[in-house]
Amino acid sequence: MTNLSTQQVSEKALRLMAWGFTLLILDFNIMNFDIFNDLLGYVLILYSLSSLEAESVLFQKVKWITFILFIESFIRGWIPNINRGLWSQDISLISIVYGQVSSLVNLLMIVLLFTSLGQLSIWQQMSNPSLEKAFLIRRKAFISLLVLQQFFYPFIMNLEQEWEVVMTIYAVLYVFFMFLLIRLLFRLAKAYHGVHQEQEKDASNMESSDPYL
Repeated sequence: MTNLSTQQVSEKALRLMAWGFTLLILDFNIMNFDIFNDLLGYVLILYSLSSLEAESVLFQKVKWITFILFIESFIRGWIPNINRGLWSQDISLISIVYGQVSSLVNLLMIVLLFTSLGQLSIWQQMSNPSLEKAFLIRRKAFISLLVLQQFFYPFIMNLEQEWEVVMTIYAVLYVFFMFLLIRLLFRLAKAYHGVHQEQEKDASNMESSDPYL
């Protein structure tokens, strides 16, 4: 695969991944049917991760972890009450363990995803301090939020009713950071597109200036 074709594949994959994550955070039901189904979102993400394996082998590990989340989403679809009332006082121990394990897997996926994105070839092909700064800040903030979540699970059964406000704020922050991740993926895809256009322009100029062509 040539350098240009690799860039085109990576650009497309990053856009598909961004749309996949978008489907994961959208929840719009009509007659109990989820229009933006999580399973479809995971399929897009898994496909994009497979396409990005040429950039870094670490994307393959992210893909397998994402596949576990895909299975978890499928199970949740068949057993919708498994995480119902996750922050209520009458939550079962099984639900707490389920939520903790699912959260840990999600944390591992996000950590490895950011690590993989940091190994993309686009970082060596461009100079964009603002994008690099945004990448580092969003990685640290998102991972810190997910790590903080792990400390809540052991105490869920003893939380007072007032803590529901804190949990709501956490949920809002999670969605906010997901949107920041989605925007970051689109910006990386746009960067690939810009470099690709510049290389095509340089190649075209070389051909037009060669007297033997």
